[in-house]
Order: sequence, then structure tokens, then C-alpha cells
Amino acid sequence: MKNKLIKCGSLLLFLLILVCTIQPFSYLNENKIESKDKGNIETFGVNDEGYLEIGGEILYMSVKGKRVPATLKGLFKEGDENQELLTKSDLDSKRGSNDFISTVVSFIKPQVAKASSVKIEYKGIVSYGGNIVGDFRVNGKQAFCFQHSKPTPPTGASYEKEIPYNNAKVQRALYYGWGGEGNIFKNKAEGIVTTSLILDRIYSGGSTGKSLPNYDKLWDLVVNGKDLDRGISFSNRNLGVTVKGNKQVSQTTKLETASNNYVKVTVPSGITIVNESTGKKTTNGTMKIYGGEKLHLEAGLDKGYNYSTGTLKSGLKSFQPLITKPSGGGYQVLGFGEWYTDPNNTTSFKAEFKVRERKITVQHIDRYTNKVLEKEEYKRTIGSKYSFHPKDSIKQGDNKFVPENHKSQSGTLDNKDITIKFYYNLQREVTIKHIDHRDQRLIKQEKHIFIRGDKYSFGPRKDLKKGKYTYRPLSEKKKEGTIGTKNLTFTFYYDVPLIKAGLDRVRIYTDQASKGLPVKVNLVKENVYPDTVNDMTKEKITLSIYDGKTKVASKEYTAKDLPKNANLKIPSKYLETNEKRAYIVKLESFDKNAFDIPKDRLSIEIDGYTSSEKTIKVDAAKSKELKYKGVVMTEREVGKDMKLFNESLNIPLKSLSKMRTGYGFEMPVNFSYSNDIGTWSEDFGVDMLVPAEIVDNSYMEYPVQKKIATVSLEKTSSAKTKYDESVSIKSLYELQHINVEKRTGHLFSDEQVKNKDKRIKFDLVNGNRKFYLPIWGHVGEYPLKVESNGPIGVNQVKFVINHELNVFAHMIAHMDSETLKDDAILIKPVNSDDPFPKGLPEGWTESDVNWIKK
Repeated sequence: MKNKLIKCGSLLLFLLILVCTIQPFSYLNENKIESKDKGNIETFGVNDEGYLEIGGEILYMSVKGKRVPATLKGLFKEGDENQELLTKSDLDSKRGSNDFISTVVSFIKPQVAKASSVKIEYKGIVSYGGNIVGDFRVNGKQAFCFQHSKPTPPTGASYEKEIPYNNAKVQRALYYGWGGEGNIFKNKAEGIVTTSLILDRIYSGGSTGKSLPNYDKLWDLVVNGKDLDRGISFSNRNLGVTVKGNKQVSQTTKLETASNNYVKVTVPSGITIVNESTGKKTTNGTMKIYGGEKLHLEAGLDKGYNYSTGTLKSGLKSFQPLITKPSGGGYQVLGFGEWYTDPNNTTSFKAEFKVRERKITVQHIDRYTNKVLEKEEYKRTIGSKYSFHPKDSIKQGDNKFVPENHKSQSGTLDNKDITIKFYYNLQREVTIKHIDHRDQRLIKQEKHIFIRGDKYSFGPRKDLKKGKYTYRPLSEKKKEGTIGTKNLTFTFYYDVPLIKAGLDRVRIYTDQASKGLPVKVNLVKENVYPDTVNDMTKEKITLSIYDGKTKVASKEYTAKDLPKNANLKIPSKYLETNEKRAYIVKLESFDKNAFDIPKDRLSIEIDGYTSSEKTIKVDAAKSKELKYKGVVMTEREVGKDMKLFNESLNIPLKSLSKMRTGYGFEMPVNFSYSNDIGTWSEDFGVDMLVPAEIVDNSYMEYPVQKKIATVSLEKTSSAKTKYDESVSIKSLYELQHINVEKRTGHLFSDEQVKNKDKRIKFDLVNGNRKFYLPIWGHVGEYPLKVESNGPIGVNQVKFVINHELNVFAHMIAHMDSETLKDDAILIKPVNSDDPFPKGLPEGWTESDVNWIKK
């Protein structure tokens, strides 16, 4: 022990000598002391933390074999015997052989700077107000000297990695000083010099520069400026929870940090964070809480949740002072500030919410039996308000129960379980079916709701429609009674007409009374039901024709078979020739509920005509034309006047000229016919009737009966024109073509010529279409007739044209002629040897003379 004390005393004495020896070599004006080989003199001393250091490096002593930073007090009380003080560099390089003396003394000889872990830049001196400081950059950032009593490091000097220096005054000096976020200086030189001297004052106790213009201002901010500490913490981190009113409320906690710093607190669904300082609330979301703000949590009484914020980080980066120390050479400590995120700067708080509940039982009861139909149980938090409503209905099998009323029961839950009762009545349903009786189709179905004991009364409806028809109920009887325990169904039956029909147009065609009159009826028909409905074949209707009150024709149809075009006939027993009668065509004998027949389509009045069967006689000498017009059809449409459709016959007339015997006359008949409905049947011919005494029947043969010869006319041309339903016929009838034999004057027909009649001896000449009188006939008046030899047209008419033939003279005069002066040819005797003593007549030849001579 004695040896230890002697050694320690010697060591202390030596240290004091060294300190005294070294002190004169440091300068406040930052001048460097360099060795001739460009090395720097190391310094030895005690730093601000009480540790021994040499050349800026802390010395480590041995305590029970372990190395710890050395202090003077530690060396005397705790240091091992035979103590050796080593720097961190010595320890790293295992320089255990270096003794304390070599370590301490080594600073006085020049050495080359060691490699630095940070980049040191010396920009030169900065002078302001008679004060000089160095301008530094550490890792490119503005840095300041914290120890003006020590040598200034050159660019590239070896320094240790920068470490945090947690000193609030240094923090504010860097913040408000030159280059800081709150910089108060405008002049760079002033700012660098003043900031550097303030930092020296804080770190090393320096006192220079107090006369600078803004020194006091910066020092006041260093001492009294705002707290730049970004450390965060909640005043209460384990919040108790109590019930207040109808919710759970936690204790209040305060965020202790700078007022502009914050944390983000997130709460889940059902938890509300309340900022007491701002009044803002957030549920199921995140809220920013700033330094100095108070908050608490709230949740419903039904919420059970062990809530914790988890790790909350500072919302702002920390403004951290950093210092870097020289690795050797005794240089000044340099410092600077920077913003960074401190991963260890966190806080949190928690609170536990518990569910606070009571039981509510809701019963749904049948009023008549007091039986509980359904029951529900709920848990609600104490102090919460409740409100329950009866159900819209409850169904059990085929039974449906409805509430007596829909009033709710509400209240606030106290500390007891409660039972709520709702009462119900049995509900019954009455179904009303409206059925189409004809096709059994459901027209409409109604459902009415009643309560047991209610009275009901239902009748058929009057507003049901099928298309444009309103349904007719088959019965007006009502269904009445009292609702019991069963559902009820009532059915009402309806119908509408099967079809809508009616007369549209009637046509009566003219015909012979003996044959009857055809009647064509056009009807309108619109099915209301399809033909497959049974009633379509059951319901019947009659189409009838009346002559006055006498039914002359009828036909019965079913609704299905009623046609749109019907044919009837008025029998001959009700008819007479050439007669017009008024008829009524009607629909009758039907059920008006099965057939919809508009009133104006029930019947149509119309005339009908039988064929006239007339013979039209006319005297050609007195009339210029033969005319006939007769009705062939009548037509009437609903709401319109009756129309007549006619046929007409026209033949122009010309009387015969007077003539001599032996001459011929023509008898053309220009027949014109028209028919408005296109009916035409050409079953007739035209004959000329002449007295047999004026017929030259030398070789022409005509049938003779009762001294009257019949000469048939031939139809030599015919043209037919149609327009719509009408037809027009134009025909020409003429006498037969005649061939006259020369010399003899004999008459031959074309047929005889064609057949080479042996009686033909001489040449024939064209006699045209004429009737020739005998040469040796008698003069006088002869009656002739031209007539049709069959019925014409619908009305079956015939025509007779009377002519008077006046034979006033002879062709050849003869001795007995009473008309000698009018006869055409006079024959005188001649000398056959010299027939023409006065010469040949004009036009005669010698051959003619020779013929006479023979």
C-alpha cells in the first residue's frame, strides 16, 4: 500500500509538472504550433467530463484488469498497481509495451496526423470586431471551435467520429447562431465569430467577444430561448377508466414535449380520442397530439378493449449538437448541429375498457291464450337507452300473429334486468278470386287482412276489364260473415261477350223468280275469346231475311262458326217475276251477353229484284233506238244509302228504204250491252222473220213455218271491255253472205259454194250480206221482224224490231206491170239478125251481139 501511494504521488507530481510545462504552448488566437517535420505538439490535461486526455484522446486506466476512462481520483482510489495509462488507439493496436511516460511525453515531439474518420476542412480565419476564430467544415457542414485555448486543426486532421453532445445551451447556440434554423445574423463574419465565442464560453468557459453587437442577444437566447428538446413522454402512461353517464372515460394525460412537436395516436372502431385542449374528437382514426396538449379516451359501455397506442415516435426530427474530438495533436474540439430522427425517442400509453351490461328480455304474447309466441334476450350496457318495437308479424305454422299496436317501449337501463311484453292477435287472410267464367282465367286476386272477430262483406267488382270490355258479374250476391280461426277464400265469376260482330254489307242479286234470289251478307267479326273456349260452340246466333214480317230465309251459326261472308237465298215460293220487294236482313236469336252486336249493325233494309223477263218491242220506222235498263244487284252498307247495279241494252234503228223486186237489202244489228257487276251470258241469237212469199228460194233454203221464213243473222264482230266489276259488250249481227250466179241470178250461200253445189253453172259475183227479193215478186207492203231467239242478260229480256218493207216496183217491166213507169228494166223484141240497126249501145261489144244472134 505504501508503494502504491508513493507511486501515485510521484505520478501526480509528474502530471502537474507536465501540465505546467505544456500550458504555455496553447494560444487563444487559434495560432498553430507546428514541428519542423510538420507534426503537431500534443497536449495533456483533464477534459470537461473529468477524464484525463492526451492530444485530445481519453486515457484509459486499469481497474481490476479492465480498462476504464482514467480520472485523477480513480487513479488514487481504484487503479491497479503498476498502472499504465493507454489511449484507445494504443489499446486497439495492442501497444501494451508503451509505458505511461512514453505516452505522456510523446506529445512534445512532432508527429504526423493520423487518418481521420471524419472529414475536417479548415477554411481559414474569420475576423470581426477585433476577434479572430477559425472557419471549419466537418463532413461538409459548418462547424465551430469549442476550445479556443487549443491549437487549430489543419484540413485533413485526424478526428474521431462525431458523437451527440446533449447540452441545451449548445443546442440553442447552434440553432440561433450562424447557419442554424433560427439564425439571428445577417453578416456572415459577425455570425461565425459570435457563435464560435459563445460556444467556447459554454464548453470551455471562455470570456472573449462580449462586446460584439449581437453577443448579448445570442447569449440571452442560449439561456432563455425556447426549449429545442424533442424528447417525448406522456405524463400518465397507464390510464385508468371509469363510467361517466352512458360511456367509459379514461384519465387525462399530457404530451410533454416542445409545443410544435407531436405524435400520431390511432384508435380503433368504438374508441374515441378526445383532445381536451382543442375539443377535437376522432373515432376509428388517427389524431395529431402536439406538445402540451391534454387528451383522454372514451368508449361505449358495451366496449371491451385492452387499448395500447403502441410505440409512438416524435413527429419532428431532433436538432442535435454533435462534437468531434481530435485523434491526436491536442487540437480543438469541433462542434456542429444537425436534424435527425432519434429511433429511441418514443413513448406510449394504454387504457383498458370493460363491457358493462344487463339483460333485457322481450316477450311476444298471444292476447287470447297468453302464450309466449317468441322471446328474445339482449345484453345492454348500464345507463344506455333502449327502445324496442313489436314485430310486424309472427308466423307459427299457418297462423300469423300481428301486434295490437306498433307502440315502442323505451327507457334507460339501470342496474337491474328487465322484461318487456308485446301483445299480438291472430291474423286471418281473406282471398277474393275474380274468375272469367268462360275460360276459367284468374282475372284478379285480392288478399285482405283481418283480425279474428272482425266482420267482413265482399261483393263482385264492377271495374274489371278485358280489353275494352268491362266484366259482367254472373251474380250480385255478397259474401258476408265474421272472421274465425281459418283463412277464407271467396270466388266471383264474370264474363264478357264471346265475339263482337255485326252486319257490314248486304247484296241481293237479281235472278229469275223461279230460281230464287241469291243474297250475300258481309259481316264484321272480332273474337274476344279464342275459338277453343267451350262457349264458342255453345252460344248460337241466327242470320235471317224478312219480307215484312215473314221470315223468308235464315241460317243458324255458333259464335265460333259465324262467318265474315255468308250466302243465303230467298226461295222462289216467295217470289214473282218482274217484282221489287223490300227486305230486312238481321241478326237475331242470340244472347246479348255472349254476342256484342252494335245497334246499327243488327239489321239492314234493302230491296230485291226478280228478273223482268220482258220482250222489248220497237218499230224501226218510229224509233231511232231500242233501249232497256234493268237492276242486276242491290247493295247496302251499314250507315249508307242503297246502291243499284244495272244492266243495259241498246240497238240503233233504221227503217228500210223502199225497193224493187229482185234487189237486196242489208239488215245490220249493232248490239250494245253493259252490266255493272260483270255478269254476261251470250246464249241467244238474232233472226229476221220475213213472209215466205218474198223469199227467193231458188236454191237458198230457209225454214218456213206458217208462211213465215226465218233468216238467221250471223255475229260478224264482238268486243268485250271490263272495268273494275263492270263489263261492256259490243256485237254486230248481219245477214248471211250471198253469192249471185251470173246470167241466171240464182243465189247461193258460202256453204254451198264451199261444198261446190252442182247447181252452180256460171260464174258467181259477190252479193254481199243482203236479203234479195224474187225478181218476179209482187209489189206491195211486207212486214218484217228482227228478234232475239233467246233471253238476254240477268233480266232474261228479248227484243223484237218491226220493219215495214215497201216493194214499189219491178226490176224488169213486163206486160202486166202496174208500176211500169217505176220498173227498172224494160225488155223489147229485137231482130236477131240485126239487133242493133242503129249501132251498138255504149258498152256493148261484138261478142254481145253474137250471143244475141245465137
